[in-house]
Amino acid sequence: MTNNVSILIINPNSTASMTEALKPLLRDLLHPNLYLDFYTAPSSAPKSIDDEETSEASARETLPQLLNLLEDRQPCVYAAYLVACYSAHPLTLILRGRLHVPVLNIFEASVIRARSLGLPFGIVTTGKYWEGALSAGIAQIKLGASGEHVESIWTHENFVGVRSTGLSAAELHSTAREEVDRRIMEASAELIREGAQVVLLGCAGMSGMEEAIMRGARSEGKEVQIIDGVRAGIELLEAWIGIGSY
Repeated sequence: MTNNVSILIINPNSTASMTEALKPLLRDLLHPNLYLDFYTAPSSAPKSIDDEETSEASARETLPQLLNLLEDRQPCVYAAYLVACYSAHPLTLILRGRLHVPVLNIFEASVIRARSLGLPFGIVTTGKYWEGALSAGIAQIKLGASGEHVESIWTHENFVGVRSTGLSAAELHSTAREEVDRRIMEASAELIREGAQVVLLGCAGMSGMEEAIMRGARSEGKEVQIIDGVRAGIELLEAWIGIGSY
């Protein structure tokens, strides 16, 4: 494995508490050769990315400051970048066009991991908008190890669907935890009734909320595998860098 792998995790919304909440949840992935750095979008960016409009506003407000930050940190550069938004966020393609290292978003990372398992999978997400947007986005995830688009060898036969909690990303952390857990549990149970054996956390803000999904599975008398896109993204990027696939 390559020494001193550094990955920048980009939160493209302006809610710094979401970024901070990720840090302790990822601590167990750290080792002497892996360094994780974190970036939160400026205050002018949306506090929560809930639809196409806020996604585009997020990219527009974030890109200039992010590029300035990277310029200031030269010659120290990151080996890879992870956009911590569960969508086909515009920053993903923009950064791929400007950087010569792997760039992933957590939506891509979780779906790549799920497809590799070969089991029926579904996504528990935030607002209703994402049910359609993520279902459509599945077809666009055709990534090679170096981050370039290649022909997909996967089909959609294992994709069960997307179910929403009705909460925005920001509301995941401002709503009473009991209510958040109940909504995640119910959405997960619905996917499991429809055949999902793997459930993907459809928001970076859901990291650490796996227990609610397990409760949803148990309510249906099932066990389920859970994929956190943030963790999957870090593991994929580190593996790609380690084998020199970039």
